[in-house]
Amino acid sequence: MQTRYLVHTFWPLLLLAGGVGAQQSGNLADHALFTGFPESEISELETIENTNYRVVLGSLQSARGQVAPEASERVRGKLTRILYQVPNSYSGQDVYDFFVEQMRLRGYRELFTCAGRACGSSEYWANDIFGSRILYGPVRNQFYLAMGSEPAGLFYISAYVITRINRQLLAYLEIIEPVAAAAVPTQADPAFMLQQLREFGGIVLQELTFEADDRLAAGADLEEVAELMRLDPDLHLYLVAHLQGEGDLEELLVRSESRAEAVRQALLGQGIDAVRLTARGLGPLAPLCVGGNCAERVELVLRSAQQ
Repeated sequence: MQTRYLVHTFWPLLLLAGGVGAQQSGNLADHALFTGFPESEISELETIENTNYRVVLGSLQSARGQVAPEASERVRGKLTRILYQVPNSYSGQDVYDFFVEQMRLRGYRELFTCAGRACGSSEYWANDIFGSRILYGPVRNQFYLAMGSEPAGLFYISAYVITRINRQLLAYLEIIEPVAAAAVPTQADPAFMLQQLREFGGIVLQELTFEADDRLAAGADLEEVAELMRLDPDLHLYLVAHLQGEGDLEELLVRSESRAEAVRQALLGQGIDAVRLTARGLGPLAPLCVGGNCAERVELVLRSAQQ
């Protein structure tokens, strides 16, 4: 027990130090969004550009010969599958704890997790969910973790860890990057912007600039954004600002939230009800975007009225 505590204590230091992920084999390499367990090796890697993917968010249940998760979500996008072989000097618990800690440090959001019998049949996970017989093993030896970025919908990661009956330890990842939010100029037709927002769940606002103190630059025009909200009085939005550059993480988070709030205040000045707008700053934690300047951008993201 003491040894495991010492190993887990060092995970944050290993993650922050960098360069401690899986061993790369030939052209096989870790995904940019996730790092493999230390000393593990990638044995399989596959990418599917456009697929309808099911994110499992609950334990597996069997009824009338059909296997289905208690909860799931369908997402269309680019799917990356990675299979890692982990030295059996480690345990499945070690690998699972490493993934959880990595998720926490990178700001990912835990959606569902289970271990052992609480996950359901390992045979179902291997054959029905992942379509890979090699992932079958004793029920007690399995772990599953589903995680996502903030706000929800930018990408999802499913991780399944199994120690097979021959003591082979495997970690399997499925990373889905949904169809990216459309990038539209703030001067676009409000009806077109609303259409893009509904289709993709979010849009990137181009041509917004900020002063050194993170105030909106003079002349910033958000009339089209205000108009699209008038077109749909039930529309509620997150205003999500992203910012990379010099400074520590906390500073960038604070600055990005200030930018999001500056946009929110400008829209309130256009007569938009405050309850329909929520400002959030992610700093450098979500680097994915569509073209343009990924380091500094503001996105409109759909939000339910209850959130």
